[in-house]
Amino acid sequence: MEFKFKPMSKKYAMDMIINWKYEGEYSIYNYENEKEHILDSDSWGIGLFAVLNEKEELIGELTIEFFDEKDEFVENKDLESKKDESLEIWIGFGLKPDLTGKGLGSDFVCACTEFAKKKHRYEGKYIRLGVAEFNKRAIKTYKKVGFERFQTYESEIDGKNTDIIWMRKEL
Repeated sequence: MEFKFKPMSKKYAMDMIINWKYEGEYSIYNYENEKEHILDSDSWGIGLFAVLNEKEELIGELTIEFFDEKDEFVENKDLESKKDESLEIWIGFGLKPDLTGKGLGSDFVCACTEFAKKKHRYEGKYIRLGVAEFNKRAIKTYKKVGFERFQTYESEIDGKNTDIIWMRKEL
């Protein structure tokens, strides 16, 4: 499958919020829980992208963020002023619910990783991501493409305490 990246738009965001529903414990990933993030038009085309297939159908989402050397989140508006600092790129993504478990994960993660690096001309040492510890299928995919666990923390997602694994890949 071919993956195309376009700036997020209200049309794509609303489709994800309204129609993308994950089953069972995966429901913490439902985009209705991420409305504020996905509808943040200031991020569209900088840190938030729609992923389309070769038929121009929405099949995924990519979020790109940065952390500084103190491991603090860097706002998109501050990226230009911090471009000479040692920043680490973080990616987050979602695949359309009816496409999960169909063997697309590795190619999707690799395409998202490459796009994020190129889009931001990233030359850092690592690229990182976070994943809920129960999501064994995703963890297996991330390990398959070279990500390794480096930290765990607890976070509240959708009103539930969830263990999150930070993983990173050396570039």
